[in-house]
Amino acid sequence: MAVGRIGSSMSYMNYTSSINQLRLQQALNNYHSNRQAVSPVQRVNRTYKDSSLNFLKNYNSKMTDLMQSANSLRGSNSSGAANAKKLGSSDNSVLSAKERFGSGYGQKLSVNVSQVAKAQMNQSAGVNAKAKASSGMNFSIRSKSASGGVSGVFVQVDARKKGGGLRTNQEMLEEAASQINRAKSGVQANVVVKDGEASLQITGTKTGEGNTFQVNGDTGIAKGLSETAQEAQNAKYSVTENGASRNYVSSSNEISLDMGRIQATLKKEGKADIEPQEDSERLISGVEDLVNNYNKAVDFLRNNAGQGSEVSRQLRNMVRSLGSEQSLEMAGITANKDGTLSFDKEKLTKNLEKDEDLVRDVISGRNGIAQAAFDRGSAGLRANSAGLVQNSVRQAESSQNTDGYHFLNTFSKAGAYNMSNYMALGLMMDYFV
Repeated sequence: MAVGRIGSSMSYMNYTSSINQLRLQQALNNYHSNRQAVSPVQRVNRTYKDSSLNFLKNYNSKMTDLMQSANSLRGSNSSGAANAKKLGSSDNSVLSAKERFGSGYGQKLSVNVSQVAKAQMNQSAGVNAKAKASSGMNFSIRSKSASGGVSGVFVQVDARKKGGGLRTNQEMLEEAASQINRAKSGVQANVVVKDGEASLQITGTKTGEGNTFQVNGDTGIAKGLSETAQEAQNAKYSVTENGASRNYVSSSNEISLDMGRIQATLKKEGKADIEPQEDSERLISGVEDLVNNYNKAVDFLRNNAGQGSEVSRQLRNMVRSLGSEQSLEMAGITANKDGTLSFDKEKLTKNLEKDEDLVRDVISGRNGIAQAAFDRGSAGLRANSAGLVQNSVRQAESSQNTDGYHFLNTFSKAGAYNMSNYMALGLMMDYFV
């Protein structure tokens, strides 16, 4: 096969170039028909597209997660963690409260606790804990519940051990307590040791005037155990709502308010208001979530910095501090040398207890940590996609250009001024055919 001389007409050159390109492709296909049937160009393009699309998908996911967690903590987000409310007590030492159901908080309730519920308690006089016991114990406990049920336990402890030696007074009382607790008869027992003296204490498992017990028989060294040291009593409290007060009595310190919508626990005598409060627990959880997503974004950018210059630029932006060292410390956050963050939940909790308003402003204020993180996530999503994967594009193009077909294909399409050695190209084609 011979190739004629190049004419001066540009249209003719374009025509012959197209013909030669087609013939070259046919020749290469014939030459490789028994060697390789897969097109390198398609394989390179497909690999590039899949990897680039997966990268962009993961990139957008990381930036979106960062923005969402940061947005939840921004003060401007009325439904986010920064503005979350929950029912609480103005004095948790008097009572604690939480909402059981319902979406509204209703009116503020003022609770005045005049008496908390107590369980009956009996306690023996103290004896020398290490002294040897002089006699055994043989007594019973009969318990009565408010519902009318009756139960009991019989306690018998010998002064001598199975091996023959005498028990100490403390060992005697501990054996008695063990027998009482195994019976689960409405009371529980424990041995109190103070200043070298031991005594047996028995307490009802339920509070309220209707839950009582009696001790009868020979209590031995547990003298005075049959006498009541603390009477069982009901809780008494009043609830004021919209200026109207009502008195209540309960056998338990676990009470329901506002038609069961609120669950409260009475702790001691005093006054407390039940009203909506800032939900510190949700704020703390939000900061922890922000730190986790921020670290994921930083790690992803660092691991993919070679994808493009825009990735490196976003990484440099992310590793900058989100705020001053003092501000981060108040939020329980520490900036690590690699640009990631560490979170101390206990430190943030303590700081909120000391000065909640200041800590919330540092986290959720207009120029707070959450806003800074949100802006960085937003900047990441606005990044130019071409700049994010430009190095991958160059690598794919370089891989394609080193392929024999693309090299000759590019040569044949280069134009009239690059076709001066056209005869040599024709000879190469003849060789492949």
